[in-house]
Amino acid sequence: MAQPIGRASRRRFVKLGATAIGIAAADRSGVIALRPDDQQPSASRAPVVDGEFLTDAASREMAAADYGGFVHRVPRAVLRPASVDDVRRIVDYASSNGIKLTMRGRGHSLYGQAQAVDGIVVDSSSLHAIRWPNAAMVDVEAGSSWSDVAKATIARGLIPPVMPDALMLSVGGTLSVGGTGETTHRYGAQVDHVIELDVVTGTGRLVTCSATRDAALFEMTLAGLGQCGILVRARLRLIPAPASIAVQPLRYENLIVLLEDLRRLAADESLATIAGEITRTADGGWRRSVLAGTTASKESDARVDWRSSLRFTNADAPTTSSYWEYLDRRTASVAAGRARREANPSLAVAVPFDGAAPLLTHVSSDTGAAQGIWRIEVLPLVTARFTQPLFKVPGGIFAFTLRFQRRRATEDVAGGAAMLAANQELVRRAIAAGGKVYPPYAPAFPAEGWRDHYGASTWERLAAAKLRYDPNRILTPGAGVFA
Repeated sequence: MAQPIGRASRRRFVKLGATAIGIAAADRSGVIALRPDDQQPSASRAPVVDGEFLTDAASREMAAADYGGFVHRVPRAVLRPASVDDVRRIVDYASSNGIKLTMRGRGHSLYGQAQAVDGIVVDSSSLHAIRWPNAAMVDVEAGSSWSDVAKATIARGLIPPVMPDALMLSVGGTLSVGGTGETTHRYGAQVDHVIELDVVTGTGRLVTCSATRDAALFEMTLAGLGQCGILVRARLRLIPAPASIAVQPLRYENLIVLLEDLRRLAADESLATIAGEITRTADGGWRRSVLAGTTASKESDARVDWRSSLRFTNADAPTTSSYWEYLDRRTASVAAGRARREANPSLAVAVPFDGAAPLLTHVSSDTGAAQGIWRIEVLPLVTARFTQPLFKVPGGIFAFTLRFQRRRATEDVAGGAAMLAANQELVRRAIAAGGKVYPPYAPAFPAEGWRDHYGASTWERLAAAKLRYDPNRILTPGAGVFA
């Protein structure tokens, strides 16, 4: 039987800086620690659930951390649901008692977005069913990993149009923030290919929604940071999956030329995957590459003309692998990094085409801005392909997502603080250039920053949906959208 938990006491909020964005100052360990009060008023008994309602220290500590390693918010309880009905019951309970609640997928947010101090964390990993309503689409519960989805769909010769480059991420997690990958230049974000959702609203009501059925909830859930409802099932569109993929590395000396060639390739649409990559070399320099993937099954069938208009310096030999091997290529390294408990003060922003070169030049020429960066991913975006209102991209026809991958040694507290400060400055520069942050991989905004991020009309829609679907404002406090 579930254990009673206390009625929410007055919350201790972290005041963010008066500048554009910020996170709370870390303690000497380099971690922002927020814990529930020792003394809590009594509350009504928690509902009986079929799964596990956990209040032990180990379970709460697990839910208090994420992949970033900088924010540590201890909840009062963790629910591992046995069913969607468990989620509905616990949300209804939390709403009735004024307790904050959030869904946690694989804990890959970087700045505490899936944490809830003194609240309840729903561990979605126990909700992982995959079903087939017909041959062209798949129903996936929110806790399923994209690895689960890829295995199930590739077995039938199919794949979702956009797959993340980290297959251990959960379906509910990426759809709640947008979801991008190396096919984004052709297909937009993952949220652009969702047919239907099951959502538990902030009042504990289970709603099936789509573009034609309760469209407001559908649109405010996709990339909605969990503000209006907890996503528990998604119906995904599928396309034919290639059997194999050949990745051709092209090397560049000049940054501007690399960016212009990425724009050409994105407009061409003939390639299966495209990514730019700028990596730190052993001597402190930078190596620039375009990684272009083709899906011809034989070398003789591959297109020979897609490179003809490009201005690369030299080309390495292509590497061919099965499509599954290509999708799964980073799983082992990400798992190893998590096992070492490496802090991950990384950042992802999207900037207009003309804003990419100045930002990348600043990083490459400023030792403080570049501290800890070992790789920068550069993904071209065709902005018209992003159709969901809460997934924000810059203006213009073309843009770039820039992912600044940093590493911080566990004991290097001062270095971690410097990297966070460098991220703040990069966000400031990106926004000044007309850019947008990618919320799970960027420091939290204060309230006025979110209004600017979404724009006035979209912000009004989101605020109205919050009032309608989560009137007690209990859902997903970690992002600070309605703090």
